[in-house]
Amino acid sequence: MQEIKENPNHQIYEIFPTVIYRGEIECHQQFKEKYLEELCKYWHWAPELPRQELTSPENSGRYFLHHNKKYKEFFDCLVTNVRQYLKVLLVDDSKLNVYVTKSWVNIHEEDSPQIKIHNHNCANISFCYYMQCNESSDKLCFHQTKNPNEVSGFMFEKTINSDNNLITSYNKYNCNQYTVSPIEGTVILFPSSLLHSTLNLVPRTINRIGIAGDIMLSLKEGYEKSEFSMIDPSTWRMF
Repeated sequence: MQEIKENPNHQIYEIFPTVIYRGEIECHQQFKEKYLEELCKYWHWAPELPRQELTSPENSGRYFLHHNKKYKEFFDCLVTNVRQYLKVLLVDDSKLNVYVTKSWVNIHEEDSPQIKIHNHNCANISFCYYMQCNESSDKLCFHQTKNPNEVSGFMFEKTINSDNNLITSYNKYNCNQYTVSPIEGTVILFPSSLLHSTLNLVPRTINRIGIAGDIMLSLKEGYEKSEFSMIDPSTWRMF
């Protein structure tokens, strides 16, 4: 993306930015060496389903990794990153409980389709941990349906090699999508409502293997009177 050159006589106010957080999973190397093969089998080779049907973890129903006590160290590292993410937003995370509601294994092979645009409407925060990847792995792509800076209809649309384009290049002010490159051993955290997909730009030379999932936040005991988050599920009653 092309950046705007600063001019001391001009001022640009960058308001309402969306935060995508990348953090390090400190136990990554040990976790990968110990559980990579096992985690692949958790979903990828589900014996009760034909291989061609395994296009999504939801097809196998295997999205409860967080209930396996063997993986506790990873999820502890994940929650540490969640709390750092909240601190970036100047949120007092000491008042909040962090719940992992879903977690599953994602495997992208040489011939795997790209993940289509979607969001996770049953969660607050979503995450993607890169357990194995390299520079050929698909990028994580975030989308917005309408750029608020597009003050004239389709002004930011661009056709290859067309003299009719109004924009000369894309930057953070005129784009409707933004890509993040995978880095092994890191986790990406973002609002679950944010539209996202994967983008394959070069031939894959390695299977991208990771853990993805969803997180809910709730108020800790003693903050029931607050209206600024969801009350903790421990107070709920099913009828």
